[in-house]
Amino acid sequence: MDIESLALPAVGLIFITGLVLLLSWDWRLSISALAVQYLGITVLVGVSWPIDIAVVKLLAGWMAGAVLGIGLLGCQEERISEENLTVSFILYRVLLAVMVGLVATSLSSGMVRWIEKISWAQACGGLILIGLGLIHLGLTSKPFRVILGLLTVIGGFEIIYAAVESSILLAGLLAGVTLGLALVGTYLINAPSLEEVN
Repeated sequence: MDIESLALPAVGLIFITGLVLLLSWDWRLSISALAVQYLGITVLVGVSWPIDIAVVKLLAGWMAGAVLGIGLLGCQEERISEENLTVSFILYRVLLAVMVGLVATSLSSGMVRWIEKISWAQACGGLILIGLGLIHLGLTSKPFRVILGLLTVIGGFEIIYAAVESSILLAGLLAGVTLGLALVGTYLINAPSLEEVN
């Protein structure tokens, strides 16, 4: 099976996991959605890169999720609890996600003409992730949610940039950025409890 045949399902998977990240109330569900999201990112990056280099994205994303999960295990539950899910909360975020999806699909064809090596699925998936990540960043101030938004934006950037440049050094650098964000996020999540100890 060719990896290009999995590109369109990967775009749908990315949209669904991005929506779950916007709506999730439980940090375990959020980290699981992030892990599945990195599976879609790996497929879309694998359209342009050899699959053995594209798997670096998957491993870096899963390690970032593991680092965040380990950091959250030691947290007090009230510091990481989320806001209550109301109908207006869910409806507002779903409508925002649908608008991002529509804008991304309409801008993707122009991006394909502008960047020669990018496919429509890569452009659409990258723009969806960037848009959903920016919405995520705009709607929250909690460190865990901010890190999830940043990882989502970086994932969209990685998809688009993979079509332009395919070097092993770049794959390692972007994996380092992903892991660095997870480490910073773990520190910021646990910083209040570190102050209480001192």
